[in-house]
Amino acid sequence: MTEQIKVAITAPRGAMDSLIVCEAYKDEDLQVTGCIGTPGRDYIGRDAGLVCGLGTEIGVPVTDSIEKVIDDCSVVVDYSTPELSMEVLDACLRHGKALLCGTTGFTEEQNAAFESAAGQIPIMKTANTSYVVTVMKQLLAEAAEKIGSRCRIEVIEMHHQDKKDAPSGTAIEMGRAMAAAAPDKTYDDITFHSVRAGNTPSSHRVIFGCMGEKLEISHDAYDWRCYALGACDGIKFLAGAAPGRIYTMEDVI
Repeated sequence: MTEQIKVAITAPRGAMDSLIVCEAYKDEDLQVTGCIGTPGRDYIGRDAGLVCGLGTEIGVPVTDSIEKVIDDCSVVVDYSTPELSMEVLDACLRHGKALLCGTTGFTEEQNAAFESAAGQIPIMKTANTSYVVTVMKQLLAEAAEKIGSRCRIEVIEMHHQDKKDAPSGTAIEMGRAMAAAAPDKTYDDITFHSVRAGNTPSSHRVIFGCMGEKLEISHDAYDWRCYALGACDGIKFLAGAAPGRIYTMEDVI
């Protein structure tokens, strides 16, 4: 058996990172060596396996500072808030650790900081680690290239009521992929519609509306573990990657 990849994960009670802790723990190629929570939360000091909902202890207490665990890992996973993600990026830079960041809602200045850091450490920055969504973006780009000049392109994305950013990071990535492929369209030519309601699961629909016909390409996530499993593959990719540019799930699949 090859040596396990050691990973530290932020926000172990978060909707996404809690699933990543569970799936990383089950993956024989990965070892969860640290989990970082928000200072002052009642779960600090508790075992991460219980905090994330796995239902069993994994021997990793949740700490309140990344500095306490970062030296024991090779890859850090962060799905949190833009503010916390910038702190995590800074820590990874100072300690020379790879970073998989799934946080969305960054400013242009914050995105530029990631671009700069990618020259020093391996970074994967993606709004969506689903294999199917990654393939969907490729299909959207092909459709935009072939029929973009003959139609309107509209993106409808739906998420739970607590999601703060709109359009979603995934919708933005889809829009950029189509704009880059379409011969006569820019990102601003694409129309986005965002729905935030109840516990609506992640859903993205892209409509290419032509005269007399339309093409619709869609994705619905009914179990967020698809993202967690993709993230685990992203961790493995980053463990062997070199600095130089920001990686995405396209590089993994």
